[in-house]
Amino acid sequence: MRRHALSTSLWLVALFDVLLIASAAIIASAGTVQAADLVWQVESPFRFFRSTQSFALQEAAFGAVRGTGQLPADIVWRLERRLNDPDCKDASTPDRCAETAGPRYQQSRLGWAAQTLGDTCYDSNGKPRRYMPVCERRYSWGTAKEDYILPDAHTVQIWIAPEQLAGVNGDCVWTWQPRRPGGKAETKKLACKSKLTIARVPFALDRANSGVSVSVQLPDGRQLAEHDVVVEDLFIVALGDSFASGESNPDRPVQFSAARQMLYDPKILRDEVASKDLDKRPALGGMTPGFGLAAAEDQFNPKALPKRYMDDEAQDRIYKPSSPEFQVAFDKAAAKWLSRDCHRSQYGYPFRVGIELALENRHRSITLASFTCSGAEIAEGLFGEMDAREGFSEPGGAKVRAQLDQLSDLICRGGAAARTQAASYTLPEFTMGSTAISPARITKMWCPPLLRKRPIDMVMMSIGGNDVGFGALAAYAISDSAADFAPIAAWVGSSIRFGPNVSRAYLSVLDQRMKAVKEALADGFGVAPARVLQSSYEPIQYDETGALCGSQPTLGMDVHPGLKLDRGRLAETTQFLGELLDRLECISSTKGKSCPAGLATGAGTGFTLVTDHIPEFTKRGLCARDPKRAFADGIEMRVPRVPLGSAEFKPYSPAATLTYEHHWRLFRSPNDAFLAANTHREGTAPFDTLQPAWAGLYSGAIHPTAEGHAIVADHIVRHARALLDKRDVVENVR
Repeated sequence: MRRHALSTSLWLVALFDVLLIASAAIIASAGTVQAADLVWQVESPFRFFRSTQSFALQEAAFGAVRGTGQLPADIVWRLERRLNDPDCKDASTPDRCAETAGPRYQQSRLGWAAQTLGDTCYDSNGKPRRYMPVCERRYSWGTAKEDYILPDAHTVQIWIAPEQLAGVNGDCVWTWQPRRPGGKAETKKLACKSKLTIARVPFALDRANSGVSVSVQLPDGRQLAEHDVVVEDLFIVALGDSFASGESNPDRPVQFSAARQMLYDPKILRDEVASKDLDKRPALGGMTPGFGLAAAEDQFNPKALPKRYMDDEAQDRIYKPSSPEFQVAFDKAAAKWLSRDCHRSQYGYPFRVGIELALENRHRSITLASFTCSGAEIAEGLFGEMDAREGFSEPGGAKVRAQLDQLSDLICRGGAAARTQAASYTLPEFTMGSTAISPARITKMWCPPLLRKRPIDMVMMSIGGNDVGFGALAAYAISDSAADFAPIAAWVGSSIRFGPNVSRAYLSVLDQRMKAVKEALADGFGVAPARVLQSSYEPIQYDETGALCGSQPTLGMDVHPGLKLDRGRLAETTQFLGELLDRLECISSTKGKSCPAGLATGAGTGFTLVTDHIPEFTKRGLCARDPKRAFADGIEMRVPRVPLGSAEFKPYSPAATLTYEHHWRLFRSPNDAFLAANTHREGTAPFDTLQPAWAGLYSGAIHPTAEGHAIVADHIVRHARALLDKRDVVENVR
């Protein structure tokens, strides 16, 4: 770990030495040809994508928003907007957007990740779901089977700089040879204005054995050369919870019917009523319109909500809700996730950081493995298995393996069987809702250092919120009584609602859990604390004026009558969240802070706790409306319903929902979550009365939108650049 302990003065000396070496190299070559005469880049450098088309989608958007000069500070946010702004002439409302749709409307409405979901090196349908140990990737020249964690080669494109091509016509002769000893030289003749593609440029962890030397002979007799075409391949890992997994942002959101409703009441005429076409609803024995479930003066039937667009509607049929065909079609129309057991999607900020690092430095390749999982905490999530968010009714799908175990298997030569190095950790354990806490000793089996395929260059992590009961605190703030959701608590087997008094007990031992994380990263993976970027949590509770949400208690929450923001309980929760953020800072580093004495992490974990993104979320919480159109935005935050006596949804058709358009609010409300992921409880009738509450709470309510993740990524990537640049200086000095 000596390379992470250089003093400030030594860093400056090291940097100066590196600059001197680089300058000497340039001067030495000045008599022949400068390196800038040849330009090269890695083809498809984000190795998570299998084909060049998926990265090209990002590359084209990057080129459109990059601009000239210095890289914009909000480049990832600009990419998000470029990729996900809906293709329509008038985006003032979802309905107006649909009416003025352009040729890419449907594609843009689904979001960019829907286009790349089937083109990744992650097996989303496997048992278990996992990163492919060997991934077949497609290039411009053909396909190659690559070890996902440690590639043996990259594809590189190289061409002659435009200023060297002035007046040059005809063919050029290219020659390239591996830099490692004994490599065979290859030659190819091409039109001088064409790019040369070198299919397999060798890669090795030892830089001296990586890359190729390239030269090109021009028709006029000049020879240009680049002796060090060496790809920098970075291995980046993401660990943690829903604030990194992309919860509430499925890769492919649910699509809804424009003409049918879902009646959430299993007791009433469900086979004849629940799926009737809205424009063909019959009067039922003198009942009022809207299935006769509401009084005439009510505006709508509260149990009738948007229904997924399903196969029966596409075929102009109606499946009875009690039929097996209905269940199959309903499940088929569900949201699609990169990993549905964890509600992990490509919108999670770790993927956006990885893509950006690949886009901005085309001599670089990124190998990313994110194990982030919605609901993960340190004990159940990182160190131990946890309950799956979805797919738990499938054979072997009830649990998600510990993230640290998944990572260890992936990097270990020989997989799980080769993990023979034991280490033990003490973790405070408790049952959510109980303040009884006791220490538990957990033994992990790690991969011996010599069997690890490669070191980890950087870890991104979001963890700690669930360790203090974040989800239960949120439920406390947005519901009047635990009794309202008692059946849901029974479904998950634990308390889903409690106040800050319980969470403070868990906060008192969070430092002990974080100490174990630091030790495990060092023991199991050789990760020094300086390589860990831990994101702090964004504030969710403020409206567009900076005031606490709750002035309109049901704003964004009318998907279920049991959901309502209470300002008093929200104020209690806000005070505790401030305590949590302060404690996370003390756990990271006590320097310059007033911290409790005797923290298990001592002077701090040494992780970089990223907090500079937090101000951007102030005034943009889950109840925040666009200040320029607050009234209209508030109306659109309602869940679409069909008013009594009407045949059309208001305030807009759910079929026109724009899941990934720009919103002022950067968090999903329960209504937003219902319309984005529409998660229903498995093993329970899909039209059960509590399904809307489940869909609102467990589809990602009170989590960042894709746009929010892009903003977080913009800040994380700045720290990533600094971390990687510092690492490069030290490596070069060594």
